[in-house]
Amino acid sequence: MALASLGVGMSASSAHADRLSAEQVRAALATVRLSPVQAGVLPDHLNPGILSALARVERESPLRERLAARLADAPPAGATGSEDDEAVAAVQQPADVREHAAAVLAALPGGENVEIAWDHPDIGTHLGGVRLDRPTVMMLNSHRFEAQPERVEATVKHEIAHYYQGAVIAKNAKKGDWWSGYWKLDAALKPVFGAKWMERSADCVALELGADWTNYTSDCSGEAKQKAVTALLEGRLP
Repeated sequence: MALASLGVGMSASSAHADRLSAEQVRAALATVRLSPVQAGVLPDHLNPGILSALARVERESPLRERLAARLADAPPAGATGSEDDEAVAAVQQPADVREHAAAVLAALPGGENVEIAWDHPDIGTHLGGVRLDRPTVMMLNSHRFEAQPERVEATVKHEIAHYYQGAVIAKNAKKGDWWSGYWKLDAALKPVFGAKWMERSADCVALELGADWTNYTSDCSGEAKQKAVTALLEGRLP
């Protein structure tokens, strides 16, 4: 779901995260470096501030510790038998939806530039969302994912498409005028995908990235749509 200056995404319908201590919060905030978007320049990492810092603390520390512990318990390569197969499957499958989403995001182009903000109020009951003017924060709904874990991968792939859209907007905006970049992308994608170009083009990018489910469209055939998808993946206007 894309929020235009909000860019938000999938369809509408308990968090497992440990509470952050005051010390962890202070440590996260101490790392914050605000890097405002400058028209015509696409920084390697657009730091969105406090949400990004807290998300980084949540994702990079506890997640890595849990994954490392589970990998240490994995059976040796080449193990056979039903019990071994089940053990391998248990290690390969993330322990919860947050780990799954983080793993999917990390494997996607540009995923290293995006932070996950869980259960942000801006997305309400939607599966996920991204603000096009702050595309490096991907807001995801753990409550929806716990009820529909099969939607995690497709949703993350849809939402990162909004990150690509936001990156193209920032890259093509005039100095001090974010909307000038937005209207350029609107002019390029609306004739191809229609009035709902933000969501439909994001669905087509998600399918290109291997998603097995979309909410807004599955019709991504045709030269114009394919060229638009390729352009977004390459970080440029179609």
